[in-house]
Amino acid sequence: MKRYIERHSGRIWMSLLVAALAVAVVVQGDALAPAEVAADERPFLTALMQLGILYIVALFVERSLEVLLKAWRQGGKTRLEEKVREAEENGRAAAESELRDYRAGTQRRALLFGLTLGLMVSLAGVRLLGPIFDLAAASSFQQALFQFTDIILTAGLIAGGSAAIHELMALIDDLLRAGRKRARP
Repeated sequence: MKRYIERHSGRIWMSLLVAALAVAVVVQGDALAPAEVAADERPFLTALMQLGILYIVALFVERSLEVLLKAWRQGGKTRLEEKVREAEENGRAAAESELRDYRAGTQRRALLFGLTLGLMVSLAGVRLLGPIFDLAAASSFQQALFQFTDIILTAGLIAGGSAAIHELMALIDDLLRAGRKRARP
């Protein structure tokens, strides 16, 4: 059982997070709705503004994760790097493999912690889709499902980092510029 938990800790962690989020959305309902924002006639401009906010949040999350993981994992990494430098030819491959495994574990932890922080930020009210769409006419189930999806999507974007959000912003900006060029006589 212990070995199973160690091998699948990421999946278990994600399942618990999603289950907790689903329960929170159902139980809290309207209390999780972000502050009302006046509906804008320009949803693409609103989307770009929201992406800009998420970009800043993602930068904060990235930096926080970098500091926390460095404080937590740097000692082990340094020890393994020293072990690789001191290893003889026949033991070098095993030491390098151990170092690669350690780095992969650090990347997994960074992604899980990033997603956890993204969920926390999204639950606090920073969302991508909520300010863009007006769901006043939707049923309460549709609104809850939309909020759940918005929270997951926003958390994933934040966990993906600022580079992914920057690329998405650039893509939308390029589409808007192309549309303006076509609209000009």
